[in-house]
This record gives sequence, C-alpha cells and structure tokens, in this order.
Amino acid sequence: MVFALGCGSKIVGTDNFSDYPDDVKRLPRVGGVEPDIEKIVALHPDLVIASASNAHPNLRRALTAAHLPLMVIKTDRLAEIETSMRDIERALGCPHAPAVAPALESQRRKRGKSPRVLFAVWTNPLYVAGTRSFVDDLFTLTGARNAVDAPGWPQYSLEAFAAHPPDLLLYPARSVKVEAVDDLLRRANVNVDAVAIDENLFTRPGPRMPGAAAELNRILDQWESAH
Repeated sequence: MVFALGCGSKIVGTDNFSDYPDDVKRLPRVGGVEPDIEKIVALHPDLVIASASNAHPNLRRALTAAHLPLMVIKTDRLAEIETSMRDIERALGCPHAPAVAPALESQRRKRGKSPRVLFAVWTNPLYVAGTRSFVDDLFTLTGARNAVDAPGWPQYSLEAFAAHPPDLLLYPARSVKVEAVDDLLRRANVNVDAVAIDENLFTRPGPRMPGAAAELNRILDQWESAH
C-alpha cells in the first residue's frame, strides 16, 4: 500500500513476509506476526503501521512503552482497502492516491449460472475463506457464490466438503501443492475442478486486488465456457 501511494522511500523496515515490489526486499526485517520490538525501536520510525487482521495483541502496549505511535488499518473487506490507503496517504503525506474502488467496480460481473467457489488456504486440515471476508467480496463482485457459509477463515469439515462440493476449488499455488489438493479430493471422494492461483495476488488485500478480480473473472469465464 505504502509503495503504491508513492511513499516507499519513507519505509525504514518491514515484516518478514513482504516481497512486493522488489524494493521492499532490501529493507530490514523486524519479524513476523509477533515482531521484534527491539529491531523496530532500533530503526527509529516515526510511525508503525500494522494490519488489524494479524496485529499481535501485545504490539500496541510494547510500542507505547517505547514511545512509538501505532496506526492499525483494516482490510478484512474489499471496501476497507481504499479507506485504509487514504488514511495512510494522510498520515504520511503521500503523493499518489490509487483509485482501488473504481478499478474493482470495473470487474463486476453478472453470470447466467453463478458457480459455487471454495477457496482453500490449506487442505489438511481444510481451512477456507468464508463469508464476510475480502475473498467472499471478490466472489460476489465477479458473479460467483461462496461455497462456504461460515464467516471469516474457518476450518471446514471434510464431511461438509464432501456433502456439498463446490463447482470450483481455488488454492494458493505456493503454499498448497497439487498433491495435497489431489489428496483432499480423494479423501472427500469428489471430482471438482481445481485451479491454482497466485496467493500473493489473492491473499494480500491491497492495491493489487483489482488484478485478483480480473484473474478470477478469467478463471470463471473459462469455467463457464467449459460447462
């Protein structure tokens, strides 16, 4: 988000997982979900930005003790992405303001047959993207339906998957191997079209979400033409 806003030069450090754009790979790393406070303090930041979805519960207290301000942004839903980017833009005085919402809206589709799609973030045990999530919003935007009716990112039973198999199964190409998907389908004894997707594009809610929507539309168009 910060790079897309034109403020990448202001970043002095990042988490262990950030890898886009390439410039971010050269920045100092301060840890994962539970960051190293000493490393953060050593970088002398004026502001720490964290995501509400995975900010460690002790982060604010630790940063307050170190006299460092914390800005927590929410990106659980698609509509929150542009709002959060505007908040960052104001806080950092960034020169750019990518219009994410109009780009997303340009990907809105209505389909004659709305396929039921399941996004598996892990296969054994099976964890999925549920309702009231940005992935669920992507499904709605592109004319698909979420095959899962539980909110958030729940564990999903093999029995439920077998009893109500989706029309289409999406899975992250790096984290989940083809063999793991084949094993899931074998254990559930179902035959489902499975498509590997770019997990960085689909699982990191930010300015590239319109690209994820465009890719999902392409996948759904192919599924429609085949059925």
